[in-house]
Amino acid sequence: MRGEIFRRRLVEIGAFDRSRKIRSEGEDLYLPILELSAGADEELAKIGEFEVVLTVFDDEPPKETVEGLIGRKPSFEVVGEIAILEDPDEEAAAAIMAVHRNVRAVISPLSAVEGEFRTRRFRPVAGEARTATIHKEHGLRYRIDLERAYFTPRLGTERLRIAELVRPGEAAFDIFAGVGPFALLMAKRGARVVAVDKNPDAVRLLRENAALNRIEDIVILEADASDLAEEFEKRADRIIMNLPHIGHDFLGVAMRIAKKGGVVHYYAIAPEDDLFGRDTAFVEEAARASGVEVEILRRAVVRSYAPHRYNIVIDFRVEKPSKEAVAPPSL
Repeated sequence: MRGEIFRRRLVEIGAFDRSRKIRSEGEDLYLPILELSAGADEELAKIGEFEVVLTVFDDEPPKETVEGLIGRKPSFEVVGEIAILEDPDEEAAAAIMAVHRNVRAVISPLSAVEGEFRTRRFRPVAGEARTATIHKEHGLRYRIDLERAYFTPRLGTERLRIAELVRPGEAAFDIFAGVGPFALLMAKRGARVVAVDKNPDAVRLLRENAALNRIEDIVILEADASDLAEEFEKRADRIIMNLPHIGHDFLGVAMRIAKKGGVVHYYAIAPEDDLFGRDTAFVEEAARASGVEVEILRRAVVRSYAPHRYNIVIDFRVEKPSKEAVAPPSL
């Protein structure tokens, strides 16, 4: 599993050499790389130990690509049997279906992520006119309706990173759970998970996905996380806060739910010229208001989100009460 995390991260930073075959010797896995960018080795070291060595790889036979067929590189991602193409380009859609033989529908967004439930509207471009599919990721299957509940496969590497951190028996809270890709993977790793979302369609799909993957030891709640802070106060060893546009409004809730020593994974969308400053300040301000101290464990870019904007994560631990504590904000 850790080798797959490394491979995906290398792909994301443009350092994986797709022209060479991965190979293994005993317990060692060898991944072919191009030149690492500045700071990439430090980022990879956060995933686990690795060593750059000179070795020989077999050539990977060239594969047919969308770019090779049409001479340009369209922006798209594949979710189950559906490709989401950023621009409604019929030529690109036909090429996607030719290269990705499992794709049955190509759709294009009519809107950005919008509304209380973080959903998008789509138009059909090629193939079947549908937004529902089953997506496979890290050994689990998810029923997804892209117009009913937000989902992106581009967080797959991050979800796997979190799963690697989970300890069997820990209390994990996913307070914006969606269809369950963080929550169910943590439950599969042995965590006692509480998964919360206020989108009724997302909760319905989450319940179906728990059944689909035979995961029974999970609490699924249709609710606003703010309304549960008192009930679950100081119950969580780990909290996932994947609501990147307005998650900072719920930092006080997360700090109230966290046990002493609990770890919070906070996601945000940040501008290129201030990747972590603004959101680190949000975390520190919420800690002071909540009467706790926090230790920043990790700050990293998860993925590119838009031109000059990035999806980031800040992992922090909730520590002892602050000596200069003030009353927590009302919920």
